Amino acid sequence: MAKSYLLIITHSTDDQDRANSAIALAVSLISGGADVVLFFTFHGALLAKKGVAETIEGKNFTPVRELLPMILEANIPLYLCGACAKTFEIGPDDLVPGVKIITLPTLAMEMPSRETITL
Repeated sequence: MAKSYLLIITHSTDDQDRANSAIALAVSLISGGADVVLFFTFHGALLAKKGVAETIEGKNFTPVRELLPMILEANIPLYLCGACAKTFEIGPDDLVPGVKIITLPTLAMEMPSRETITL
């Protein structure tokens, strides 16, 4: 049975190194057969907005624009914090394909069965 993870991604344009490393970790876990869910919150919420992820390039990491397709092809759950969507004015039409806006109670339902990592 594959190990299950919930990755809470809290950075994007505010800290490209951290954002890029979080996405790289997600790809590594997926490639290793792990069951992964991504939750975008705080500034990380911007990664759920079309066009933003493609601009993220951390030092010494494969750029997010090259990693994101691997995440999308894996068809894993991608969640955006509903409050953060409002804060950053991200509407349904702005979302990267596959991202779903959720509330914290919905996220809480994922947590008991997964190792939770905040990045």
